[in-house]
Amino acid sequence: MNEIILRPPVNLSEDWMILVFLFALVALAYTRRLYPARLARLWKSTWNIRALRQAIREEPNTPRASLLFNISFFLTFSLVIFLVIKYFGLQPLGYSGILLYLILLLGIAGIYLLKTIGIRLVQVMADGDFGLREYEYNVFLMNRMIGLILLPFALFMAYAPTAEIRPVFFVVITICGLMIAYRMIRGLINALSEGVPPFYIIFYICTLEILPLAVCFKALSL
Repeated sequence: MNEIILRPPVNLSEDWMILVFLFALVALAYTRRLYPARLARLWKSTWNIRALRQAIREEPNTPRASLLFNISFFLTFSLVIFLVIKYFGLQPLGYSGILLYLILLLGIAGIYLLKTIGIRLVQVMADGDFGLREYEYNVFLMNRMIGLILLPFALFMAYAPTAEIRPVFFVVITICGLMIAYRMIRGLINALSEGVPPFYIIFYICTLEILPLAVCFKALSL
């Protein structure tokens, strides 16, 4: 632990990271220019269930804005994890640099792809929606919000001296933890209101929420 604290104050940035930040900033500027109310609606939908359901109905009207925010989340979230790994001098699976970042990016995107497929399978097996469409939208809605919130933290972590970024890790972990917990609680309340049996709710949480996180932590510890 002392070795980490006494590490020389260098930056964690690498040349390719500027492309990640550039895409996120361009996506944000593009959305503000063509869909000026989109950010306000995103914020309102995050905390207001009525606004969320209205956004679900209107989503086909602005697919590109949502796609850009989803991509920004994957890029930014993967970068934050990469910076944490680099700060602690870890080499999961023996990889480092941009190759490790791409593996993280594909891994996170793959987890959410499997989550989406899992939701579709549950809908087919249950022969109904049972609020799963709303839950799926809520998952990616929270991701978009997390991506926007993490962007300034990622910038700071990448370019600030390492001696100053350690407290930021705890802020980032707290933000992500609270947002994910809020997402799960909102989904649980919605599922109960739709009359979904508690057994299926617990089964879904264990297989498509907790299991992917456990697999990620296990992979990073290798």
